[in-house]
Amino acid sequence: MTNRLPAAAWLVLIAAGIVVSTAFMFGVTTFLFAFSGGQSRMVSVVNYGALAMIVISAVTAVVAWILRPGATAAIATASVVAAGWFVTAIVEFVLSFWLG
Repeated sequence: MTNRLPAAAWLVLIAAGIVVSTAFMFGVTTFLFAFSGGQSRMVSVVNYGALAMIVISAVTAVVAWILRPGATAAIATASVVAAGWFVTAIVEFVLSFWLG
């Protein structure tokens, strides 16, 4: 018999992954793009990027949870969070030059 985690444990794991990654990457992108060089115009870009990642991560988690079991939903959400933050950082990097 396999040892399976209950659904509540997967929900906590997914939510914790979204919260921790968002808090960390929000701090990183704020430091890199809003504070370094004094680019005050980038503050709203960084804030909207973090908000977009929260929404994208949550929607991915909900859709994956509906379609698949908890473990698969956690893996799908983690993949989207990692790729999404990478893309967010690249977009903010490009916008930091464009906004000057």
